[in-house]
Amino acid sequence: MKNNIAGKIGISMFAIVIAAVASLSISAQITSRDEQGVNRIVGAWETMVQPRDCTTLEPTAPPFPGVLTFNKGGTVAEYGANPATPFRTPGTGVWSSEGRGVYTLRFSFIPMTPQGVPIGRLRVTQVGELSRFSDEQTSSGTFVLTNFAGVVIGSGCSSATAVRLEM
Repeated sequence: MKNNIAGKIGISMFAIVIAAVASLSISAQITSRDEQGVNRIVGAWETMVQPRDCTTLEPTAPPFPGVLTFNKGGTVAEYGANPATPFRTPGTGVWSSEGRGVYTLRFSFIPMTPQGVPIGRLRVTQVGELSRFSDEQTSSGTFVLTNFAGVVIGSGCSSATAVRLEM
């Protein structure tokens, strides 16, 4: 009887170990898929943004640094140190994967006067590419500044490069 109970306990322990190993394997596969799939972009990125003429694509101002944080679930936080908008709120927005390392990013922020008076809303749309196994990305897109009534005050284009911020 003791041998029968010990045998059942042994088989149960063996089954638990197999289940744990299988669970870890599935978890590792999901993590690997996330790291090289849709969620590959999740994390913090240091950016360099180049404002450009939308027709000629020539630079219209010096490049400026920024930071983007892509969150799992599709939200993004942004801050750019653009001398053209030195007084502003941080940017918030959304991102989505278009597949094959292509992402669309949309965020907005509120530029202000030096006295802290809101001017309107600046909306940025970028399409970026992130190569598989890379920690660098490139993007290009547009921006539109509107007053709070929705009237366009200004617009333009930009390109950007980004490098993942790592420990």
